[in-house]
Amino acid sequence: MPKGTNVTKTEFRVAKIVIPGQLGSSTQKSGPITAKKLGLKDVLHKLSHFSLTVRTDGLEGLKELLSFDSCASMVNANLAFILTSLVPLTQDIERKLRRLAISLLPLVLAPVSPSLLAPLYSLLSAHLCCSLTHIDPRIQQDGLTMLDTLLDKSPNFISSHYTSLLPNCLDQISNKKGSGKGPSVAANMSENMTALEWRVLVLTRVDRMLDTVMKDRREISSTSSVHLMTSVTFGPGMFCPLASSSAPPWLSLSSLSTKVNTSSMLTNLKLVMPLLVETWVEARAIETNSEKGSVLTSEVGDLLLCEAGVMDKLVTLALVNTEGGDNCLVMKLIKQKYLIDIQRHFLLPLPYTSLGKSCDQANAILCCLSLTINETMDASMLDVMVGVCASRNISASTRIRLASQLLKRGELTVEQRDMVVIGLVKLVETNTGTDKVVAMNLLKDQAVRWPQAGVTTWLEHLPSQLVNTEDEGQVELMLNTCLELAKTCNKTLARQFLSSWPAIQGSLEASNKTSHIQKMNFIKHHCDVAIGA
Repeated sequence: MPKGTNVTKTEFRVAKIVIPGQLGSSTQKSGPITAKKLGLKDVLHKLSHFSLTVRTDGLEGLKELLSFDSCASMVNANLAFILTSLVPLTQDIERKLRRLAISLLPLVLAPVSPSLLAPLYSLLSAHLCCSLTHIDPRIQQDGLTMLDTLLDKSPNFISSHYTSLLPNCLDQISNKKGSGKGPSVAANMSENMTALEWRVLVLTRVDRMLDTVMKDRREISSTSSVHLMTSVTFGPGMFCPLASSSAPPWLSLSSLSTKVNTSSMLTNLKLVMPLLVETWVEARAIETNSEKGSVLTSEVGDLLLCEAGVMDKLVTLALVNTEGGDNCLVMKLIKQKYLIDIQRHFLLPLPYTSLGKSCDQANAILCCLSLTINETMDASMLDVMVGVCASRNISASTRIRLASQLLKRGELTVEQRDMVVIGLVKLVETNTGTDKVVAMNLLKDQAVRWPQAGVTTWLEHLPSQLVNTEDEGQVELMLNTCLELAKTCNKTLARQFLSSWPAIQGSLEASNKTSHIQKMNFIKHHCDVAIGA
């Protein structure tokens, strides 16, 4: 062969091809970018990396993106992508990474509407339940923090999934293998928290969950009642049909058959009540006081407030019958299994006292619970409940509820009824809004049914309060109350209203509000009729 033909030549020529603008187009990001020139897709991709440093950098980048003013549109457009990448990190083994991920959840959920978040409820529920029941106690504690975030930012999620969240939350303080009779209290402790403190934290979350569910139920019932009410403006020649023109609802054959419904609230009641009783007995057992009376330490007082709230809300939700249960079945279960323990461990030492303010509220809640589950009440317990109703450190809604239940009892003496009425009068004088409206309705009902000394004094001062009130909403409420009472020919109100008529007339006519003047004249007409009768 000629020389050189069997040799492989390694020389080759290259030419550099430059496309203008290609590098710039690859680095452009749609939407906000971080200081490291990373967009949302790049940041979320880092969250699934095996390296702790890369995952931390991804969370820091996501936090930076969520701090922009335009983050709302970004979150709404990529909500599923964000939560799918972020929520699994709430169970990360690294504490710093786990808590950083939980701290970003409020920023993600804040601009999101409930309807947009609803398809992702199952994702949130699965990861939250895994956090609450994790084998690592530190992840369980951070699961409670995640639960707080969802309680604040997504109450609709809590209302729709509380039946699955409640057992997983209680699993932190229960020992299912302790005995065959039912769930017992677990002796779990961490390096920086006692068992009692942990139980208070868990029961506080349970109380908040049940409170969220009750608020949701009240909103649904109020909305349905509003839809049932129709307002019709009368006009000459107007036609009002006696029957509705809409199609009648269908009644299927299956609805006529006998059904056996199992209420989830009954299941929750059987799960929670033994834990509450055993937790309270154990908390009283570790107290240093030898007498174990009604004086509690501040820590035990906080536990009592949690347990009283949980018991009261559980019984109330079970009796509402929203889950398909039966009221008689609920009361039968309570009386057969739990009434003796509730009476012995919670109700007999009433009223409790402690250094904090939690005991007064707990006393009022326990009194409401006792009035709900007991058909009869002895005189000594009624004295205690009337005294609790007059306590200072009670929320207005709880005071109104306790007063309403007490005033329905026929066993109350005249003195006890007057004490409850005086408390309602003070509440009306110091509160505004819905609480004042409810309290005024209770006083109005007492003025019709039990016209005794306490409510009579309130009636005598009602016309003078009408003159001295400048707020239009309060004037409207007082006029409506006076009109309802005047229709019943209440002579006490009639005499005071007519004696104060010149001042009332001058005050309301000066406001030039037609509806107020019209109601004032209606009241005077009924008062004249009552005095003439």
